[in-house]
Amino acid sequence: MGERAVDGQMRQHAVKFDPTVLNVRRLTLPLISTALLLAACGGGGTTPPAADTTAPSVSLSAAQNGTTVNLTANTSDNVGVTKVEFYRGTEATPFETDTTAPYTAGFTVSSANNGTLNVTAKAYDAAGNQGQGGAQVLINVARTPTLYQGVWGWAVANTSGTVIANGVFILSEQVAEAGRTVAFGVYTNDSQTQTGFTLLGPIAAAGTLETGFTYDLSTTDSRIYLIARDTDGQLENFQGSATFFGEGTVFNRTTQEPSQAVRVVLVQVSAEVPTSQSAKIQAESAARNLAADAVKRQFANNRATTPNLAPASQSFSPLKSAALHLLNNR
Repeated sequence: MGERAVDGQMRQHAVKFDPTVLNVRRLTLPLISTALLLAACGGGGTTPPAADTTAPSVSLSAAQNGTTVNLTANTSDNVGVTKVEFYRGTEATPFETDTTAPYTAGFTVSSANNGTLNVTAKAYDAAGNQGQGGAQVLINVARTPTLYQGVWGWAVANTSGTVIANGVFILSEQVAEAGRTVAFGVYTNDSQTQTGFTLLGPIAAAGTLETGFTYDLSTTDSRIYLIARDTDGQLENFQGSATFFGEGTVFNRTTQEPSQAVRVVLVQVSAEVPTSQSAKIQAESAARNLAADAVKRQFANNRATTPNLAPASQSFSPLKSAALHLLNNR
């Protein structure tokens, strides 16, 4: 076959070149690459979600059941609550944290906690937003009876029968020493210018009935105000009330030496420790009047010989030392 024939066949079978196809391809490849990039980045037109700034809402309920206070926090949040912290009073640290609904907590109470207590619940969500709610619970736990507990009136008279001091004390605790139990409390005088600790019971030895008052409420330098011993070692009855009739001495505050022989009367007007201010005021008023009347009656009936200050140092100094020992080790 000649060269012209072969050349003609080759032209007939050759691929025809179209420049339009090349242009389309050049435009298509960048578009595909851009689409793939946008898909990998999550799209080009999606708006990110708004930050959660809504705090949870909390309502707290509190109820006493025996010696336990139970708390329940009801919560709500637009996303969800992650934990609830529970607080007592003004405590800065939560006493319990609950991470699962229903959100509850509890704590034990005693008669020492009697009164109104504030409690708080703080709820948190995943974003750290915090909401809180509060409640009050009235705690009332029956006291375990202690020796001679209750409200007492006291009166001190000089050797002429003149009342030189009187007031009220409340016994609500007790201390133990060498197998002896002694009642412990706080007194105030009638003018409310002096307040200190009071002891009543077998202070120095078993089988005795003695009392001691301090000048103030110091726990590091107790100074004895007066010491007395019941004349027959047991409480008597005066107008239906348990009564202490005794002889003793007042001590000098500075030197702590006996300074005045006295007669001392203590009268119990209530065996209950008052839990309200009104009950306390009422009992204290009755106690003052009854004690002052009792010490006057003691002189009228010549119940005891006139105390003598001379042997007071030998008689009451050991009792004073025993009282100080009890106070310092209670």
